[in-house]
Amino acid sequence: MGAVASTTQSYFYGRKHFTQTGYIKHLANYKSPVQNLSTTRVGQQGADGIDLAEKVVVVTGANSGIGKEIATYAAAKGAKLYMFCRSKDRAEKAKQEIVEATSSDTVEIVLIDLSEMASVRNAVKELQGKEKKVDALVCNGGVLLNEKQTSKEGNEVTFASHLLGGSYLLSQLLLPQFHVAEDPRIIFVSSGGMYTTPFPDWPTATSAEGATHEYNGNLAYAYAKRGQVLLAEEYTNLYPKIKTVSCHPGWTLTPAVVLAYGENRKYLEPMRTTWQGAEGIGWLMGTKGSDLVGGAFYLDRKPQRKHLGPLTSYTKNTEKDVEDLMANLKKAADCESL
Repeated sequence: MGAVASTTQSYFYGRKHFTQTGYIKHLANYKSPVQNLSTTRVGQQGADGIDLAEKVVVVTGANSGIGKEIATYAAAKGAKLYMFCRSKDRAEKAKQEIVEATSSDTVEIVLIDLSEMASVRNAVKELQGKEKKVDALVCNGGVLLNEKQTSKEGNEVTFASHLLGGSYLLSQLLLPQFHVAEDPRIIFVSSGGMYTTPFPDWPTATSAEGATHEYNGNLAYAYAKRGQVLLAEEYTNLYPKIKTVSCHPGWTLTPAVVLAYGENRKYLEPMRTTWQGAEGIGWLMGTKGSDLVGGAFYLDRKPQRKHLGPLTSYTKNTEKDVEDLMANLKKAADCESL
């Protein structure tokens, strides 16, 4: 009953807020400038006033879709940009396009497979050999698979890429760099899918032995996205100097959405452009930390509720649930020494 009600409520709420129509409605309430393109540079006509010069920005999944738009925005604003990507060829192509569009000469690629903990560690080691600080980390990368796949290390790939490796381990390893930065922030790019579920028991979340149901790609994705929301809340308590938030880009037309939903994406129309999905995330990355509410779940520059409808208790986790989540993440990522 709770699952059906939360899914239905999420869809109708999304029809109002997550579409392109919702973005345009929210845009009318912005109190600071907004630009129409990710490529608009500092000082150009139509710029939003954000300046990322001297900032070090890391964006995962930066070679396509929302990640590429966020990366383009960071480069246009003068950041030292690190594109964390799995495919060398796609990353090189995206980098060339970003450089040509923004005239930036401070864009680098770091190859990483977010579902492999060893790869995450190697990528961070490479970055730490070049940078003493990281001002902003945007955890955007990950996959949504219809069939269960496991990494070489035995982790279910959707869960590992979005939450275990792509959010938790990556951010944990970069803590020394965040603490050097003057106004650091971590941004977990979650999804409206998190509205449909609480974070379940660990075997179910990781599709391991003892899970309460057979693998479902959409549920695996939703579990990871709810986990990111909870992680942002916990980080706000653990690391108050680092402004950590989660966010939702709305229903945005990206290659990943086309692959995951196929013809069913028609139920999400009118969908946002990639820039409309990324614009609010760019603002989270560039605005002053004092403008942000730590642990909040953002859509279009504004904190949103994290549970919907009359059955909100269904999607809520207990304090014990969250304690178990953090302990299990630490153990699974082998972060006992951190």
